This record gives sequence, C-alpha cells and structure tokens, in this order.
Amino acid sequence: MCHAVGFDSLTVDNVFVECDDYIVLVFYLGQQTRRCWAKRQQEETMNDLPPVPVGCLRGILDVVDVAVSCMDLQGRLMVWNRASEELSGWTREEMVGDTADRVVPLGAREERKKVVARTLAEGQAVGTYSRVRRDGTLVRIEMRMHLIRDEQGEPHCVVALVKPLPGHGVSLTPRQKEVLGYVAKGRTNDEIARTLVVSRRTVERHVAAILDKFDVENRAAAAAVAVAAGLAQPKATLV
Repeated sequence: MCHAVGFDSLTVDNVFVECDDYIVLVFYLGQQTRRCWAKRQQEETMNDLPPVPVGCLRGILDVVDVAVSCMDLQGRLMVWNRASEELSGWTREEMVGDTADRVVPLGAREERKKVVARTLAEGQAVGTYSRVRRDGTLVRIEMRMHLIRDEQGEPHCVVALVKPLPGHGVSLTPRQKEVLGYVAKGRTNDEIARTLVVSRRTVERHVAAILDKFDVENRAAAAAVAVAAGLAQPKATLV
C-alpha cells in the first residue's frame, strides 16, 4: 500500500536498519516516491497529498555539509550536491551525466574501480583517498559508499558521502599560510610579528582566522592539522 508521503513504511524500516546515514535514506525516499506516485496515477487513486518533490530532495542534499554524489551502475553521475561543488570546484551542471574521473587522480582510478566493485559486492565501503580539485590541487578525503537496491533487491545506484580530512580543502590566504607555518614551528605571536614586521594584533587576527577555518580550539591543534595536511613542516625536535 502506498501511504500519503509516497513510500512503503515497511520497506523504509529496512533501510533504517541497513543504512546508518540519513542521506542514503533521502535517495531511497526519492526513488520510492517516484515509483509510488506513478503507481497511484495508473490506478487513478490519487488523493490531495502530493509526493515529495524532487526539488525538495535536492534542497535537502544542498544544505548538508557532506559532499554527496550518486552514480548509476554505468558510472554516470546523477547527483552532485552543493558541498560536492564547493569541495571539487566542479559544478552540478558540469558533472551530472559524466563520470567522476575528472576528480580522481590518474594514478588512483584503478583503486576507485576496486572500491566501487567492493561496494557492489558488499553493500558499502569506507576509506581514505586522494581527490583532485578543479585548480589541480590535491585533497585527502574520507569517503563512504553505499549501494542502493530497488524493490526487487537488485543494485540500482551507488551513493558516495565525502568529507575532506581536517586541514584539507581549506582555503587560506598567502599571509595565513605564512603565519600557520610559524605557528607549526612553535613561534609565539610576538616572534611572528617581529619576523613579518607587522603588529601583534595583526598576527592574532590571522591566528584566530586559522583556528576558525580549521575548526580547532588552540594553536597546538592547528599545528597538528597543518602538519598532517602537508600545509606546514613539523616543529624541529632537538636530539
């Protein structure tokens, strides 16, 4: 039976058990909504409650801070949300209908094929990978892939949920990068100010901006993120 919201609640319960991320559920609901609505049209039993609009589902995906993409079984992208655009530099219009090859480094494409194959075989895959932005810079990401099945249990599409690792994908100004380098070396604000010939207050503003962009609370955490992301050299250790 098709309920007012346009999906079979018993089937959706199964999705809640199998998928631990609500974004995957959004894709399933959109798929079920379209099928249910088509069935109701054929049976001429429509009531006054419409299904969830596709535009609404796209809007939901565009407000989350996770880069979400969805591809069919031939590897063609069907969904590329706003966070994917911001992370990669490629727009939805440029990506949908094409493969994801342009964001995968040439040397990592075989690895990606294996990850997709594992997702199709096991239902999901999680790992850390490299991706290339439109401007050519590399970014390290954590990616979770989920297989979505149709009502007959057959593979339908693959959803990828991507987040950059801490410090990756963060845009710093040239001065902020310079200040960050000194912070990673353990320099104080006064020392950095003297080196750069600026005021201490100016350095403090740069440090505050860096902490905000890295979403960390202190200089030590910022330095750790910067070193891990390859944005700065670690503090020299005396032997």
